[in-house]
Amino acid sequence: MPRGGLLARVVHRARKPNRVHVEKLKDHVPFWFVAAVLMFFAWLQIALNPFGFSDLTQRYSQDVSNLLITGPYLYPTTGRDKVSVALIEEYTLQALQMPWPWNYGAHKQALDAILQYHPKAVVVDFLFVDSRADDTLPDLIGEIDRYKKAGVPLYFEGGTDLPFGEHPLRPELAKAAYAILDPTIDVYDGVVRQYPASGHCYNAKGEVAGATCPSLALHVFRDVYPNMPLEPLKGRMELVWGTNTDPINLKWRTYHDEDGTTRPCSTQASAVLRIWRAFFDKSTAQGHCPYNGIVPVEALLRGDQDPDITTLLTDRVVFYGGALKGAQDTSYTPVNGLQANVFVHAMAMDNLISFHGKPYQNVMTVAGFTMGNEPAQVLAIIPVILILSFMHMRRVRARKTAKRPTHEEEGERDAIYEWFVDKGIENFWHWFGFFLGLSIGLLLALWVGLSVANWVEVVFISVELAAMLLIGVPDSFWGYLHHVAGGVPDDTKGATSA
Repeated sequence: MPRGGLLARVVHRARKPNRVHVEKLKDHVPFWFVAAVLMFFAWLQIALNPFGFSDLTQRYSQDVSNLLITGPYLYPTTGRDKVSVALIEEYTLQALQMPWPWNYGAHKQALDAILQYHPKAVVVDFLFVDSRADDTLPDLIGEIDRYKKAGVPLYFEGGTDLPFGEHPLRPELAKAAYAILDPTIDVYDGVVRQYPASGHCYNAKGEVAGATCPSLALHVFRDVYPNMPLEPLKGRMELVWGTNTDPINLKWRTYHDEDGTTRPCSTQASAVLRIWRAFFDKSTAQGHCPYNGIVPVEALLRGDQDPDITTLLTDRVVFYGGALKGAQDTSYTPVNGLQANVFVHAMAMDNLISFHGKPYQNVMTVAGFTMGNEPAQVLAIIPVILILSFMHMRRVRARKTAKRPTHEEEGERDAIYEWFVDKGIENFWHWFGFFLGLSIGLLLALWVGLSVANWVEVVFISVELAAMLLIGVPDSFWGYLHHVAGGVPDDTKGATSA
């Protein structure tokens, strides 16, 4: 025994522990210590986000889920059948021989053509902020009045962060508009995965008057679907991107690849190939056609009689916008790559309709209390930790029993037990942790609407915790700390300890 006081003995045991004692003390690890170690490790991962692991896990898993699971199989087509996009693109300008930007009279003609199909509402995804001289401005104002008489809400967007102090919307249009909406879109790491719940308010003069109004899609949904109550949102919407594009798009929509070759809007691939692409070459797994149905504006201005146009515009929320090169009004999406922002607003509206006003969020509300992403994950991991700790304690007790054979038959049975349980349980233990975390996450998604991005990390951490228990990390900590503090195994009491 080393000379000196208590502190000297503690330091000596910490530097040169008795490994035999430590191994025996490991079998006396209490339940509370196992749970505490796991909780500390889980908190460390969730709160401190080491190496950005949490963010990468959440967003990467959200993208893969959209591409392989949520988008193609779980996301309903309810919203897709009620939201469409009337689109101006380069081909529109070429077909109509009309330069850009259009005058107000041309927009009036397009909106009038849409009105003939009796839509439920129309959102204009163009910014009219320039006070340019245009004799056709009264034509557009008159078209707004026709929408009012028809009982069809016609929304305009207001500009934000304008560099020269312009009005967010021309006062003449603002005075006549049904409502002015904030078109702000949230971009995370260059990709649109979330949608804001609130934005700027605008007054009748088209000026910014506050920052507490609902965002664009939420405002329209609240007005157009009053019989479908909107869940109070205390965080951002987590967008679920559908991948099964409207069948009408597949009839005519094409895209041009890098060498200029015209290809169909969507290509079929086997499940194995889609999985490979989603994990190792995500750009090839993405579709080339937006989810919501598209009406080419040139067909409207020509007056084409097409039953598909009737289907896409009648009694639907129609977003009238553009996908024009050089407009800088595009964002990257998880399932379709670079798309015009009008499709982001359409997808947000689609989510609200498909989920009946209760979209997935990045917060969790329980018993009236709202918590952010990190506290929600910590709360979600607690039942996982308690169950894993309970099962681990059963293994610890079984291990203690196996170390005290009473005769040869029991010793043989213990050896068989060790082989089939300790060895055979290894794979099961990892899978158990995985499915336990997955089950907790799915319950959160169904119960409180927590999105995949906000609970998927619980699954990965659950597997890590199961691996920690498999190699006995809490047991080793307890054995070492207990030994350093002066703990002695029962069967060595009275013997000289190091």
